[in-house]
Amino acid sequence: MKKVVVADDNEVLLNQLVNSLKMCDEIEIVGIAKDGEEELEYIKNEKPDVAVTDIEMPKKTGVDVIEIAKDFDSSPEFIVITGGASFETMQRLNKLPVKHIFQKPLNTKNLVEEILREEDREEPTEQERIQKTESNTIFNKIKNLIFK
Repeated sequence: MKKVVVADDNEVLLNQLVNSLKMCDEIEIVGIAKDGEEELEYIKNEKPDVAVTDIEMPKKTGVDVIEIAKDFDSSPEFIVITGGASFETMQRLNKLPVKHIFQKPLNTKNLVEEILREEDREEPTEQERIQKTESNTIFNKIKNLIFK
């Protein structure tokens, strides 16, 4: 059973996301947050396996949450969801332990699969992590179109 914290300031999307995750018997939602500070509290107290976080949220962004929580004794895997992120935000994310980045609108089936997916090894190499993150960004899709 994977323990999951979900955070997004968009209440409609948050409710859809939570309802979709609740349909999976292998996922237990241990926290539902509407801002970054609330998400951090759930991560500290519930010690989830996975944190699904939006980037743009009040109080603390998803990137801020990851930067802080990565140093906790028990840090979850992070899955980021975004409607679009700036170049600077993507640069910050590239330096952080992010398992996957999903663009909105969100395909919850793919999200569930990613939450349940076990990595082959504990820690990917820096290059593997960067390549995985970069391959999922709008920025790089656009860059590839422009520079081809």
